[in-house]
Parts: sequence; structure tokens; C-alpha cells
Amino acid sequence: MSLIAPDDVLGMTAVLLGLAWLGFLVDGSRFGRAVPGVVVILCVGLALSNLGIAPFSSTAGGFVGRHVVAAAIPLLMIKADFRRIFLESGRVMISFAVACVGVISGVVFGYLLFAPWHPGAKVAGFYAGAFIGGTISMVAVGNAVGMTPAEISSATGASMIPSVCGLMALVSLPKIPFVRRWLPDRPAEIATGSDVDLPGVTVVPLRPAHVAGALALAFSITFAARLLGTWITGKTGHDQSQYHILYVTALTVIAANLAPKALSKLKGEFDLGMIAMYLFFAMIGLGTDMTSFLANAISLFFYVLFLLGTAIVITVAVCRWLRVDLAETMTGLGAAIVGPVATVAVVAGRGWHSMVSPAIMTGIFCHVVGNFVGVTVASLLW
Repeated sequence: MSLIAPDDVLGMTAVLLGLAWLGFLVDGSRFGRAVPGVVVILCVGLALSNLGIAPFSSTAGGFVGRHVVAAAIPLLMIKADFRRIFLESGRVMISFAVACVGVISGVVFGYLLFAPWHPGAKVAGFYAGAFIGGTISMVAVGNAVGMTPAEISSATGASMIPSVCGLMALVSLPKIPFVRRWLPDRPAEIATGSDVDLPGVTVVPLRPAHVAGALALAFSITFAARLLGTWITGKTGHDQSQYHILYVTALTVIAANLAPKALSKLKGEFDLGMIAMYLFFAMIGLGTDMTSFLANAISLFFYVLFLLGTAIVITVAVCRWLRVDLAETMTGLGAAIVGPVATVAVVAGRGWHSMVSPAIMTGIFCHVVGNFVGVTVASLLW
């Protein structure tokens, strides 16, 4: 028995929000430069549950896992305007597509190679979605394929160090003479002042109408997705509940591209989505049994290293064949394995300032495709 009862909604809501708050505080501190807030949330949550302070599962946590996470998808992706994405990403979209093929190849080959040591198709789909789509797809795919909180926590924890290795590889590859000879390089761009389009820290004003509107839109889309799934279940006779996240993603993308100008004026929705994501990670940390985590994390660590290495090799080789230059290759690869924020930092540090906007646009697109790729891979390998 835990100190806080599983059905104590008020107490567990306070714990979940407290953990999410702690994660944001860490991300904004110097400590957060070395250890992301998500890792701190998982570790503190794990300690609280394994020490008997909070329960492994609760009513409040179940609500977060079933409803809050689904609503986070529209909040984070409602501005995925395909026309702008493809116009601004240019040839980087080619290298991103190649990198996606590389990630999927690494996932599948690793699944076959490490089959005796990792949990199976669910984890394979989870990693395919997580690396291509980032945190959003990590959460969505984990739910869609039916992974338990302990399985998601083990998979997430095991991927932390390999992900750092992937980021180090992204930074180091352009400096290796062989890679520079293998892929055509562009001269470093010299830009100052307004010529440098780097994302900075912006203060988004709290507007109650925007906040309420974003939440209403998000939950309306998730409700419509549930109605659509119920209708398809009635027509086909096959339960569609596990594909709820995919229906939410599809309806969000349709809405984003039907009214891009109106939705571009919305403020604060991304912050709300990130709060929902951090609440989910708090739930995952609390639901992690340390014994299960240690039993699976080692094999998953080597699995992730293998799939990232495979993705990098395939991407560099194919982009060489397609005559994609070094900057475009690294930008697309970064979007697929470390996400847009880290990729922006890498390309800006290299002086490739014209790659900043493509990195951001491609990163938005990767959130869209990650959900579908992850669930598809899991379904095919099942």
C-alpha cells in the first residue's frame, strides 16, 4: 500500500502537476543543459512509487493516459501547414525521407538481431515513432500499441544515452575528413544581425480566449476521433480503439490544412501541449517498477545504439548517391533522430544559417508522420 491511495484524485493530481512543474524548472536551469527535465520527472516519479509514497497506477494517472495525452496531439500539431512545410524545407525533405528509411531499417534489423533480448514488436514500433516523430510520437505510439507504463519507462530510459551519442555523431560527422569528401560541402555562411533566423526565447502572452479556444478545439478533435473510430468499428466489425491516436492525428492535420491562416493566430497552444506531455511522463515515472526497468534496459540500450548507427550509415550513403550536400544531409538526419531543436543548434553552430528554417519545418512534419510510422511498424512486426 502506498501513502497516497490510488483513488485519491486530488492528491495524485497534485503529485502529477508537481512533477511536471519540476521538469519545466529543470529545463530552465543550468542543470537542464546536462540532464533534460523529462529524465528528472521519470527518476523522481520512479522513486516516489517504488518507495511507497505514490501508487504505481491511479485514477488521475489513468485520465492523463487516456484523455490528456490524446488532447495534446492537436495542441502540438495544429499548425502543421503542409504547404508551408514543403515550401520552406526544400531538399532537406529528401534527406529526411532517407533518414526515416534508415531509422526504420535499423528498427527492423535490430528487431531481428536482438529478438531474444527485447520485448518485441511494440518496442520496435515505439522506437520507430519516437526517433522519427519525437516526444509527441513517443507518447502516441506507446499508447496506441498498448505498452504498459513500465515498458514505456524502460524504453525511454534505455534510449537516453544512445540518443546523446546520436547527437554527438551529428555534431562530429561534418568534421570528419572522409565524410566531407564523401558529401559535397557548402562554404560556411557568414550572417549577422537580422540575417540570422535563429529561434529565440519568446514570451507568449496568456490570453484566456486563446487558451480556452485551444483546449476546446483539442478536446473536440479527440471527441470527433472517438466518434469516427466507433463508426468504423460498426462498419467493419473490428475494434478501432487502439488506433484512436492515429484518428486524432489525421483529423488534426486536416484541420491544420483547411484553416492555416486562422489557426496561425492561435497563441499558447504549444505550451499547453507540453504541459500535457510532461504530465504523461510523470504518470510513466510513477508507473515504473524498478525490477522490470533493470531487466529490460540493458538489452534495449544496445538495440537503440544499433538502430541509430544503421540509420546514420544508410542516410549518409544514400544522400551521397542522390547528390544531397553535407548541410542538407545533416539537417534531415538530425530532424529524424534528435528532433528540430537540437538540429537547429547543430546547423547554426556550423554556420549553416539557411538550414535553420528547413530544420524547423521538417521537424514539424516529422511529428505528423511519426505516429503513423510507429504504429505501422509495430503492426507489421507483430
